[in-house]
Amino acid sequence: MLARQRRKIEGGVREMSRLLGDRSIAVGQKFSLGDIAFGTVLGYLSVRFAEFDWRRHYPNLAAFSACIEERPSFASTVPIPQKISDKIV
Repeated sequence: MLARQRRKIEGGVREMSRLLGDRSIAVGQKFSLGDIAFGTVLGYLSVRFAEFDWRRHYPNLAAFSACIEERPSFASTVPIPQKISDKIV
């Protein structure tokens, strides 16, 4: 089951890489909700699936992520890892 879910994640990231290509904007000609979606997915992967080295496998996504992480809105809302045993208040 876990391997199946991992294949879905890897397939989704592969498709994101294909869609982005060599552009710096995910959808259209200017920053949009598509860029926010791409950025949040990549940020989530970095926190929850740190062992998945998507940055090495998809350098175009790594470059996109590095660029978008410089935006104040992303820089001020970086997700942090939590252990499942952590209490949620």
